[in-house]
Amino acid sequence: MIKCPITAESNSDLKEYGLDFCSLQDCVLCSFDSGEVLLNQGDPVEHLFIVLRGKIKVCMLAANGKDLTLCYYIANGILGDVEFVQENKSASATSIAAFPSACIRIPLNLNQEYLIHNITFMNQVARGLSTKLLNSSYAHITSALYSGEERLCSYILMAEHNGMFTEILSDVSKSIGISYRHLFRLLNDMCQRGVLEKRASGFIVLDRQYLGEKCARM
Repeated sequence: MIKCPITAESNSDLKEYGLDFCSLQDCVLCSFDSGEVLLNQGDPVEHLFIVLRGKIKVCMLAANGKDLTLCYYIANGILGDVEFVQENKSASATSIAAFPSACIRIPLNLNQEYLIHNITFMNQVARGLSTKLLNSSYAHITSALYSGEERLCSYILMAEHNGMFTEILSDVSKSIGISYRHLFRLLNDMCQRGVLEKRASGFIVLDRQYLGEKCARM
């Protein structure tokens, strides 16, 4: 993680959330490389993160610590908002930079009173939480109503970066609720159709239109 002072551009991003840089303490702009962890499930949440660019993978592990029960990506919005409005300040999920990303990091212990009493910011938090709730409901419905191929197409479009899909396939199979063997068959079939092209580092997306037409939609 690389930290640097807030720039004029980043200050403009803060204003979109109703925040004034001059009223925040120790607020910094952070850059994360791929694979760096922003929040770790079970650890205390000491900062809020406003995502400016890149893509953050949010995943939750089951009680056994092995199986993924939730996995989605965000390219903007707030990380740590769920814990912010709860008494339990332990991270409910792990947030990892899927690709190089930039966020504004806000220490909670120094800024909680200012944030709580900022109506514009709290409205933004409420909107973000409602969106996450709806997305979670859609995910449960999708797993019941859509085929494995449709769920896979949706996941590829969500996770790809610059036309490359590089996810760990065992995690993908758990996230979309199909067996690893079935996932492998679906990917091979897409390669044979010219939708994807297999490379050592993952898959190149060749036919985005096909993925868009087949993906699960609510």
